[in-house]
Order: sequence, then structure tokens, then C-alpha cells
Amino acid sequence: MAPTGGDSLTAYSFEFSVDGTAIPNVHAVNSIKKDVAIIETKSMTPEGLFVNQKMYGPPQSGEMSLTVLNTGDKAVTGWLMKGLQGDQAGGRKTAKLVYKDTTGAAVLTMEFSDVLVSSIDYGSLTAGDAAAIQMTIGLSFVDMKTT
Repeated sequence: MAPTGGDSLTAYSFEFSVDGTAIPNVHAVNSIKKDVAIIETKSMTPEGLFVNQKMYGPPQSGEMSLTVLNTGDKAVTGWLMKGLQGDQAGGRKTAKLVYKDTTGAAVLTMEFSDVLVSSIDYGSLTAGDAAAIQMTIGLSFVDMKTT
């Protein structure tokens, strides 16, 4: 459903996949961030005027975090452990995040290349607390494309 007259894109649901395999029980995708270096130059003109300029430098890698319910799914935990053990080939993946509207139609797709696991946080457990076990996975990526 396309936005009209001042509406913004809204996401009712989303799907996160790694190498084409949907990650089950995703609770949240947070802090998707991609930076580019900014180069600052300072100089003087022949007339003695100070010149301060900024320009784009090389793109930097990006980061995000993914919170999932821990189900013991081997597709997820196998990839995580490969990454944390330093397996460069087995740990490097592609990922896709699809935002969906209230009808389930895709409204925005983000694709990430060379995704690596950088951290896993299993959170806290409290005695007597009936709560789902969640884990937050820190991810680093090289490039991001939005369609």
C-alpha cells in the first residue's frame, strides 16, 4: 500500500533473513547504522583568508543488532558460533530486512553484504521469573542497499 498525501512509510511487521533463510522469532532489529568518513581540510588563501572545507571520504562498515527469542535453532546458533570462532568463510553471510505493511506487502527492503557476528548478549535470567530467553546479536556489515 503506497503512502499518500504526507503519509510516511510504516512497518507493521518485518522479516529478517540470512543467506535466504528466514531467522525465526525475531523480536527486534535495532540501531541499523552506516557511516561515511568526512574529511576536513583547513587552508589559507593567498589573500590570507581562512578556508575550512569538508568532503566525503571512504565509506565505513555498518552495524546493527538483532534480538531473537532463543529457540536453539541450529541454523541460527551454528552461524553465530562459526562467526565467534573466527571462521571467515562460514561466518560471512548476506542478510535482508523486509519491512511489511498491514497487508503483508513489502514497503522497503534493505540488503546487507558481508555480514559478520560481532557479539552475542544472552541478557539476564532471574530466579523464579517466567520469561522467554532472548539473545541480542551484534552484527557488522560492509555494504547496505535499500530498495
